[in-house]
Amino acid sequence: MRIPIARFETRRDGYERWRSWDGERERYVYVHRLAAVAWGILDGLDDPRHVHHVNGVEWLNSEDNLEARDPVDHGDYHLNGGAVS
Repeated sequence: MRIPIARFETRRDGYERWRSWDGERERYVYVHRLAAVAWGILDGLDDPRHVHHVNGVEWLNSEDNLEARDPVDHGDYHLNGGAVS
């Protein structure tokens, strides 16, 4: 059986990602993180910041719809219904 190198998929919640098998386990890279690196919003895929979709549309990965956020602040934002605490 041949395992594909990479596969594109959309999760039920709308997030798009690339999925691949590295020989030991599956790895995922989300399209919004790839786009954020390409737009210069993140310094690289290992940048610890989260990528936030400004208008809430998870598949719209345009430069003006993505922003980098501190993970704690990003979590608080969503836990508070979008309000900054």
